[in-house]
Amino acid sequence: MRNPNRDAMKRRQENEAVVRPDTIVIASGKYGSCHQYTQWLIDRLGADALPYAKQTLGYVTMYRNIIWIGAIKDAAISDVGVLWQNYGNFGLSGKKIIVCGVGLGNPDNKDYFDKVMRRSGADQGFSSNYILPGRIDRSKLRMLDKPMFDKFLVDAERIYGQETAQMILRRATENYNGVDVRALEPVIEEILATRD
Repeated sequence: MRNPNRDAMKRRQENEAVVRPDTIVIASGKYGSCHQYTQWLIDRLGADALPYAKQTLGYVTMYRNIIWIGAIKDAAISDVGVLWQNYGNFGLSGKKIIVCGVGLGNPDNKDYFDKVMRRSGADQGFSSNYILPGRIDRSKLRMLDKPMFDKFLVDAERIYGQETAQMILRRATENYNGVDVRALEPVIEEILATRD
């Protein structure tokens, strides 16, 4: 994902809105689902966005609202732990933080939701939390990721329990695509409520 912040000021000037946006989206994913959701948030909220990188994560200090979108891997949202480890350093107290995991499980399954948020450290009351439907195309997995994904499929029941594991396995074999802009509506509503 290209860094949209490079053109952010130019984009705002063209729209005659030179005020810095109040929201930044950090995307941590490899295969496009997280970046698709990020692009939709940029379009709807006029947000800035960055792909996750330790070197640039400090930019979150400049925004009132932070949306983290990360792929769910082994029941944890990718890289979000770095945000919590730097909670004090980044002055996050009092900021609106929304954490979104993107995965193959059922976003409405409470056990799945709770496990992902607990393993991600997002259940500590610092944030609002969502799970967004993801997608998978196993033929597009990078060479190094294929053995890890196959190992995950073997371990899925131990990690998630039988019901969620069966759903993830079925979706993985069917090359599931659940990415849907409508899944972002609660996230968008939360940010818009901070602007009233």
